[in-house]
Amino acid sequence: MPLTAPRGDETADPGEAVPAETEPPAAPVGLVELSERVAASVLTRFPWLIRASEILLALFTLVCLVAVGTRLSALPLLPIPLFVVAWLFLRRLRAAQTRAQQLRWSLLMALAAMVGFWVMSVVARWVS
Repeated sequence: MPLTAPRGDETADPGEAVPAETEPPAAPVGLVELSERVAASVLTRFPWLIRASEILLALFTLVCLVAVGTRLSALPLLPIPLFVVAWLFLRRLRAAQTRAQQLRWSLLMALAAMVGFWVMSVVARWVS
């Protein structure tokens, strides 16, 4: 088996040559696979992240409930269904088996929480 330098590298040292049949390790094919890998690595490195997200969603729901009493309006209740949906997506994320499922449920949870925050800001402008 002859050793050759990588293509396009005419200045390579013969001592640094690689076997001709060796292929580089597989890189992510596209943005979706890269996103799946990132989501999976974050969830495995920080297992407490799901629990912390559940606690924060409960805290934001409590803030909405307190705002009903302080503003004397039912409008602060509008974001609560979105926070509940985000919590349901977190439960699905906890049970996810594949990278694709982990990416799907984490994106849906983040989207529901962000829309809930947006509704919370809109309601704050209406009530004030």
